[in-house]
Amino acid sequence: MRYFKILACKIFQRELSLVIPSCPNSIDITFMQQDLHVSPNLLREALQNEIDLFESGEDHHSNKICMEKAEAILLGYGLCSNALVGLKSKRLPLVIPRAHDCITHFMGSKEKYADYFEKVKGTFFYTQGWLDLCLEVGQADVDRKRNEYMERFDGDEDTVEYLLEMDKEMIKNYRYITYITWPEIPSQNGIETVEKLSSKAGLELLTYEGSDRLMRDFVNGNWNEGDFLILEPGKSLEPSYDRMVIKQTD
Repeated sequence: MRYFKILACKIFQRELSLVIPSCPNSIDITFMQQDLHVSPNLLREALQNEIDLFESGEDHHSNKICMEKAEAILLGYGLCSNALVGLKSKRLPLVIPRAHDCITHFMGSKEKYADYFEKVKGTFFYTQGWLDLCLEVGQADVDRKRNEYMERFDGDEDTVEYLLEMDKEMIKNYRYITYITWPEIPSQNGIETVEKLSSKAGLELLTYEGSDRLMRDFVNGNWNEGDFLILEPGKSLEPSYDRMVIKQTD
């Protein structure tokens, strides 16, 4: 049996809870607040702290046997506004899906996400997990952008407000809400809820049949190079600005 530690965004709570029971490995998982995404620096700091505590054997979330026997720490995230850039481990490899954000996980591959993004321009995405966390259409992204801009431009309110106004103009071009269904997760109530949200926002509702392939490979240890980056201890990652999304750096 292989032992893995998973640090994952709470947005994946339903999906990971479904794929882990059939996994042949021993999984110790900590779900992190989705609200941490509002500030990429805060999310990075929280994840680095969890990595350090686990590797030092001082993590109060994890069982001792996992801290002793773990072969890798798996990060249930995407690049997420560069929040993962700079993360490092001291002794265990970090396994990271090649994804810009969580939508790749729900759709099953970065290729499916890219294809849909190209064909259906201007869409907000929803899953049952997003509804569980009561995230409103576009609001989470607006909050995250504001904090990201404040950090990037040293609290320059004029610059931040200008950039947010530009973002609002872009959002006006959004035409759809896409609800991603997922194997074994009932979708009817979710679709009905999102239908009301889309009507309120004046957007057309679409549905997309998600896939558990990527998430099953994630927990099963099937880490092919096309879907996952295995980050060596002491190394960090950065955006690759190509179809591989992320790459290892010193």
